Amino acid sequence: MESELIMNVTGIIAEYNPFHKGHQYQIDYVRKQLKADYIVVVMSGDYVQRGAPALLPKHLRAKMALNGGADLVLELPVQSSAASAEFFAQGAVSLLDGIGAVTHLCFGSEEGEISGMLSAARILNEEPKEYQEALRHFLCEGYSFPYARNQAFLRYSKSISSSAGTEEITRLFSSPNNILGIEYCRSLLKRNSSIEPVTLKREGSGYHEKDLIPRQAPSASAIRSFLCRAGQLSDCDVLNDMVPESSLSLLLKALKTNVFLTEKDFDLLLHYRLLTLSPDEMKGFQEISSKLAQRIRKRLNEYEGFSQFAGLLKTKEITRTRIQRGLLHLLLGVQSSAREIPYARVLGFRRAASPLLKEIKKRGEIPLITKAANAPALLSADALRFMETNTTASNIYESILCKKEGRAFIHEYQKPIVIAENHPRYIPD
Repeated sequence: MESELIMNVTGIIAEYNPFHKGHQYQIDYVRKQLKADYIVVVMSGDYVQRGAPALLPKHLRAKMALNGGADLVLELPVQSSAASAEFFAQGAVSLLDGIGAVTHLCFGSEEGEISGMLSAARILNEEPKEYQEALRHFLCEGYSFPYARNQAFLRYSKSISSSAGTEEITRLFSSPNNILGIEYCRSLLKRNSSIEPVTLKREGSGYHEKDLIPRQAPSASAIRSFLCRAGQLSDCDVLNDMVPESSLSLLLKALKTNVFLTEKDFDLLLHYRLLTLSPDEMKGFQEISSKLAQRIRKRLNEYEGFSQFAGLLKTKEITRTRIQRGLLHLLLGVQSSAREIPYARVLGFRRAASPLLKEIKKRGEIPLITKAANAPALLSADALRFMETNTTASNIYESILCKKEGRAFIHEYQKPIVIAENHPRYIPD
């Protein structure tokens, strides 16, 4: 890098939904093993990739990340945060690349080795004819895209006498973390980015694991599932072993004061929105095909709630997660996903990271927004419209949250960023 001030700035792309000890382990690894001078987190805003509201509001999750050792937390807007793996990755990587200071990207995976993921990324980017033909074949057979891609890659690998075996390829494409990692690599390669990818083997419960397993690092899904089942706050003692001490008090306070949301909180609003849209209008939104739009309208009388309706609409060809994202896009008015994020919105930073912010302002190719109300003066007309879509989505989240919490509404532009002091473990020698 040109400046001697910054030697190693490592990026992490995350949701922290909620922040747990597995996330803490990654931050510690980046700090201690990768010797990062600064850690920049691109974190999903108020909505997450599975097509749902985040359990906790974004500024609270940003505070958890800073308490856990991150130096800077940037928001991934809803146009990417609630999108497919490809758009999620491209949007997040564009943000890290756009600020001009990041040297490494560290992500967790079941694979644990970067070479195979980079090889897969190159093939998917090149899209050889044999692979394209195989993919079309399996899609025409009525399989979902994730399964079709797995089978197409397997067939292509056999055609070129690849050393990768069936088990290895299936494992590579069967885990959401591996798939995201491959998409991160694809995005870096497409951009010809100087950012170096590094993967950390994920330990503990699987991505979709719904149960908390003693003495095993939990998945965020397991924690959310447990919280939904827990009848009283006292039932949450088990979280002591799952959530870092620096975040646990924030999580328990949020639960006690109703500062959290689930899909259920959006049930009535989604139903209202679906009742106002015709199938032709629905087709204008990301993830909503003509076939799915007709299916939504046909089965609307069976609507009971967000989660229930997504399960009802699921088919062999369309995954539940894709349906949830489509329903969320209809609810929020998000018509398209984004491959490029035209600004970097700061949710929080560590006071000691002020030199990093100065460096980003100097090097960055996109505007750095520390105060949302200043956006109109910093952004182009197109970028401002992009931000306004995310702002509207966040205001919807806030309107439901403040009603549940029993307090006054706070507009997105009025929310201050989180400023943290040095974490005791990371005070410079």
